[in-house]
Amino acid sequence: GGAVAITGNSTVCSGTNSTTFNLSGNTGSVTGWQWSSTADFATVNAVVNTTTTLTASNLTASRYYRAVVKNGVCAAVNSDAALITVSPITVAGTLNGSATVCTGTNSTTLTLSGNTGSVTKWQSASNNTFTTGLADIANASTSYLAENLTATTYYRVVVQSGACATANSSTGTVTVNAASVGGSLTGNATVCTGTNTSTLTLSGHTGAVTRWEWSEASDFSSGVNTVANTTTTLTATNLTATRYYRAVVTNGVCAPAYSSVATITVSPAAVGGSITGSDTV
Repeated sequence: GGAVAITGNSTVCSGTNSTTFNLSGNTGSVTGWQWSSTADFATVNAVVNTTTTLTASNLTASRYYRAVVKNGVCAAVNSDAALITVSPITVAGTLNGSATVCTGTNSTTLTLSGNTGSVTKWQSASNNTFTTGLADIANASTSYLAENLTATTYYRVVVQSGACATANSSTGTVTVNAASVGGSLTGNATVCTGTNTSTLTLSGHTGAVTRWEWSEASDFSSGVNTVANTTTTLTATNLTATRYYRAVVTNGVCAPAYSSVATITVSPAAVGGSITGSDTV
């Protein structure tokens, strides 16, 4: 008897792996090796090997190993047990919470799910291949708060399961819209009341025209009227009173913005009037 210890405890990744144990301090010869899935060897599996080394390959679950030693006519004894811990293959999971926000003050929470393994870090980049502007984020949690972005940013999570290789999650995207810019209106005109036509044109804007508005108050403080027109030009016809016009522009999820104000001034029709003072001289 007198077997002592096995060296070679290890942690490996499921699938392709290899671990070699070495028996030392034994008195007597190795008659075989054994393995079990539990430390108490409640279920024993025999390994035909009578040397002091054993190589275990390609395990997919953790195993305990020990050698059986016998010296002459003495009873056989078991060595101490050694453990091969098998890590499940890394699964990086899915990143949820992609959103579109407006530049400046914004907040988006991204959350990782379906992962096998621990989060080692997060990464951000300015393109979805993570080749431009790649930066590590020291965050070992499964969620991340992206705040106050001014440009579209791509995120992923780096996950590792034990001794297995790292893997990258799916990509989460926070799309950032530029602030809405109302732009400028051209086409101010003075027309005669009744039959008239004026065309206003919008330029220098950022976003899409969502509608036009007009009012008889230059500051649009009262009597604001909506025109269902989403193009960059507006034709006003047959006005009988001076009107002020503006376009409403919205870029993505950002707040709308107003263009400059254009004025169509309407002059009253000319009136010939009457002459008095006829006389005979």
